[in-house]
Amino acid sequence: MRRAPSIDALIPALYLRGVSTSSFPEALAAILGEQAPGLSPANVVRLKQIWEQEYEAWRHRDLSDKHYVYVWADGIYFQVRLEPDRPCVLVLVS
Repeated sequence: MRRAPSIDALIPALYLRGVSTSSFPEALAAILGEQAPGLSPANVVRLKQIWEQEYEAWRHRDLSDKHYVYVWADGIYFQVRLEPDRPCVLVLVS
């Protein structure tokens, strides 16, 4: 049975939130319902190995031909008591 893309995104999110491999079947049943097929701990371990390989490939990718611009953005809300709405100023630093 194929998994929906939303389930594929849910699995790493649960892992990153600290759900243990042995708790995955119970966690997925609680989220998706009792009839939903769960992942065995062995499947979670296999997925973790794949994620680690993908992370290592991403971490060691060649960036020598890339040029990135860093932009920091933040909003500053003013506490003006005369106005019902709080005005916001967007600040960008590059």
